[in-house]
Amino acid sequence: MTEIHEDLAQETLFLQTVAKALGRDKALSKPPKRQEVGPPAFWREQKFENKQPLELFKANLEALTGKVAIVHNGQEATNQIKLWLKVLNAKSAILWDHPKLRKHVDTSLLGVKTSFWNTEKTRQELIEIAEQADVGITWVDYAIGYTGTVALFNGATTGRSVSLLPPTHIAVMKESDIVPTMSTVIRQLIERRGQGNLPSTVDFITGPSRTSDIEMDLSIGVHGPFRIWTVVIEG
Repeated sequence: MTEIHEDLAQETLFLQTVAKALGRDKALSKPPKRQEVGPPAFWREQKFENKQPLELFKANLEALTGKVAIVHNGQEATNQIKLWLKVLNAKSAILWDHPKLRKHVDTSLLGVKTSFWNTEKTRQELIEIAEQADVGITWVDYAIGYTGTVALFNGATTGRSVSLLPPTHIAVMKESDIVPTMSTVIRQLIERRGQGNLPSTVDFITGPSRTSDIEMDLSIGVHGPFRIWTVVIEG
């Protein structure tokens, strides 16, 4: 019985702390009435300056130990990735076989062994290559400024193992694909569903893999890459 009383006391203290943070004198005993469905009006009506999503994305991802390099064109993007591969002493990389990634990154100049995730190899062969690769390089369909998140749409040539198995994930994107909030991405997915054009899966990745499940000790890279570094092509 003593343990039960202690648990109740901790729960009451927790609820009081939450209530105080919300400007209330005490915790509510009944759920408040809410007329709105979905995000509140003030959230939907937010306005953003042109550069604000990029600034938010950079600040929030770097706060999670990620890196954001801003470049002007594909040549600079290739040079940035080549520099990072050299810093990592990388010997191999696996890339999405994505038309925009091929357009903006010249893999012949990266200076490492490169493989592409496509149907030329079996899925098992591709997974084994991804397991051995030093770096996985993907294209970003959307990035979310408010959380520093990248959204990756997976398919036959854009396997999720590329962003999951190598210890370093380098994600390349256009500045125009950085949006302020998650709701924009969800709206796009709803439109794609109506067109019968949904990706096989969608990965929302916010910073390097991290967990505190083991004795409340923060561990990086347990369930995925140690690093997520991004290249943003302006304009």
